Amino acid sequence: MLEGKVAAVTGSGAGLGRAAALAFARAGASVVCNDVDEGSADETRRLIEQEGGRAVAAAGDVSALECVRAIVEAAVSSFGGLDVMHANAAISVYAPLDEMPLDTFDAIIDTNLKGPLLCAREAVPPLRERGGGSIIFVSSVQAFQGLAGCVPYAAAKAGLVAATRTLAVEVGGDGIRVNAIAPGTIDTPMLQRDLAPMNVEERADFVGRVNAANALGRIGRPEEVADAAVFLASDKASYITGSCLVVDGGFLAVKTI
Repeated sequence: MLEGKVAAVTGSGAGLGRAAALAFARAGASVVCNDVDEGSADETRRLIEQEGGRAVAAAGDVSALECVRAIVEAAVSSFGGLDVMHANAAISVYAPLDEMPLDTFDAIIDTNLKGPLLCAREAVPPLRERGGGSIIFVSSVQAFQGLAGCVPYAAAKAGLVAATRTLAVEVGGDGIRVNAIAPGTIDTPMLQRDLAPMNVEERADFVGRVNAANALGRIGRPEEVADAAVFLASDKASYITGSCLVVDGGFLAVKTI
């Protein structure tokens, strides 16, 4: 589906990002693997090459403009251009808004909103040079339904939905499509981190509540979100732009009491 394309995936050292990077490579794309952790980015590169794909690693923090420019430059210098920018990198910290340390507040906004917008900003010129392409943000179901302790995170993710619509209008004439994915609860290292402090009973209770909260009755897999990203990046989605594709097992469809 993506033969001959070049994709950059931020936050690809683990979880949704690694699944997306692998999925893009399996679909035929050359991949720039970014992560704030250099070793993790390089491990994703190694996994892609192990399967016969082409990839380079570009470590760095996407909230820094120089990092984002290095990601785009890696795509151009290594593979000749850029066709897909998958702005996936994110962090999650739970705390009431009035108790959250300001540096944590800033880090969430910088990584989850500023970072993706910088990725889009720097991707537009090389995408335009290719005659078009795809920008894919990763939002969240928390952009649409409230969860206590996640105010800055939800605000950032909702901001990406608005940015998706607005940027789609701004660059549509250049053949650049802009979409977002809003995952529900997915089995990632971030989820396992949140489960780690729980005892067996607490963990079982949490998983049971998550399963009951969506129509399919289970937690999602990273590969299921990655497949959605591949679709949005491909020509199969050639008339889809300004949209947010919800991949949540029906979480938003289930009525809460």
